[in-house]
Amino acid sequence: MTTAPISAAQAVGEYLQSPDDLGKISTFRKKLEKEKASIDVRLRNGVREQLQATRDGLRKLFGTRDNVQVVKDEMLAIEKACNDPHIDVPTFDQISRVRPHSYLRYL
Repeated sequence: MTTAPISAAQAVGEYLQSPDDLGKISTFRKKLEKEKASIDVRLRNGVREQLQATRDGLRKLFGTRDNVQVVKDEMLAIEKACNDPHIDVPTFDQISRVRPHSYLRYL
């Protein structure tokens, strides 16, 4: 069973129930200011941690993107080398004139 959240006015009303409680206002205010400062520090630290995590994630993503681009460039170079044998075999013209099964005569 959940209870409805208490509004700020209700909390103050519960804290200050009699006219004598008016003397507690400065103490209550200081307590609330301390709580607010504590919450602000926690929020600031949480935001800082999230920002750092986001920066780290972006750095990793950019590094990965660069690595993928390097692999892509290398794969394109390999594909080009496979498709054009003249690049690595300077005597390809001479080799290609030889019939594929002509070597069988000498076996």
